[in-house]
Amino acid sequence: MSDKLSNWAKDTKNKKYVFLLIGAIVIGVALTFMPSKESNMNSVQTVVKNVTASEDLSYEETLEKKLTNILQKMEGVGEVSVMLTTVSNEEKVLAEDTVENTQHSEQKDQAGGTSTTQNTQTTNKVVLQSGNTPYVIKAYAPEIKGVFILAEGAADSMVKGQITEAVSKLLDVPVHKISVEKKQK
Repeated sequence: MSDKLSNWAKDTKNKKYVFLLIGAIVIGVALTFMPSKESNMNSVQTVVKNVTASEDLSYEETLEKKLTNILQKMEGVGEVSVMLTTVSNEEKVLAEDTVENTQHSEQKDQAGGTSTTQNTQTTNKVVLQSGNTPYVIKAYAPEIKGVFILAEGAADSMVKGQITEAVSKLLDVPVHKISVEKKQK
């Protein structure tokens, strides 16, 4: 079996198919292991939704509270206050039930010709859960515009750098959009 396969692959007509197959496999494997920004945001969003469900806080307030709690546990940081700004509100994609109604009609005229008419009508209806609330397929978190942090330990440049790096990684925000300043006692 392997002899037949190697003979087939050596045939000049089949070489291009072998290269195309190998290329497709390499691209498929590469795409499988590439991290995406959306997956990072989905994990942050999932954590935020779990907290938001138990408390009636906005997205920003929930992130501020979680960030404050985690930063205060870092060594040398001390008391912390956090403020986040976002570009927009949360965007939700709702489930829709689509009904498409198509009507065909054929008319023959006196000269023997035929005219065909097609009329398509599409109706979208939002799918509701119990309690008449719409079923949400996806929810996109608002983009974070900037982060401002007041920390008692921010006078130490090493602590300040650790705070900036942690916030940048946690929220996927570039460091130039994060400001860390010393908090008054």
